[in-house]
Amino acid sequence: MKHTPSIVLSAVALILAFAVVPTVSVAQPAPSYTPVPSAKPDFSSMSFLMGTWTCTQMVRGSKRPDTSTTTMGMDGMWMVTQDTAPPFDKYRNYTIASTVYTGYDPSTKMWIQTGVDSSGAYFTSTSPGWQGNTMTWTTKGLDGSSATDVTTKNSDTSTTDASTGTDAQGHTTNSTIACTKSA
Repeated sequence: MKHTPSIVLSAVALILAFAVVPTVSVAQPAPSYTPVPSAKPDFSSMSFLMGTWTCTQMVRGSKRPDTSTTTMGMDGMWMVTQDTAPPFDKYRNYTIASTVYTGYDPSTKMWIQTGVDSSGAYFTSTSPGWQGNTMTWTTKGLDGSSATDVTTKNSDTSTTDASTGTDAQGHTTNSTIACTKSA
C-alpha cells in the first residue's frame, strides 16, 4: 500500500479541520431585561405649579429676580422646572439657568427633587408631601452642607419659600422667595 501515508495525512487533516472550525450553537440568546413601567405619580396636589412663575428674593441687599416655567415631562413621570436667574449685583454678574425634576418615590413614600444649574451646582431633596398648605424639602449635600426649604401655597397663583442653608463650614443663611404665577 503505497498510499497509506496520504490516507493517514488526509485523515489527520480532516480531524484538524473539524477541530478548528467553530461549532454552531443552537442555544437561544438569554433574554434581555425589560423594565416594568412604574405607575405615574399623582401630581394633583402640585398641578397648580404648572406654568410660568416670576420670583424675587433679597440677597445681599439686592432684589434677585428669576423666572421659572414648570411643565410635565418624561411621559408624565416628572415635573420639569426650567429656571433663569439674571445677574443682579456685582457678585453675581452672570445668568444662571437651572433644571429641576420633581417626582415621587413610592418605595419610600417621599417626593423627590433633583436639579442642576449652569454654575455647576446640584442638589437632591426629599419631602413627605403637603401638610396643609406647606411642603418641607430637606437637602443633605455630599460636602456636609444641608438645607431646608418650606414652600407655602398662598393661593394657586402665589407661593412663598422660606429657606435655611448651612454650608460645609457651618455658616447658616436664611432667605425668603416670593413667587407669582404669570401664565
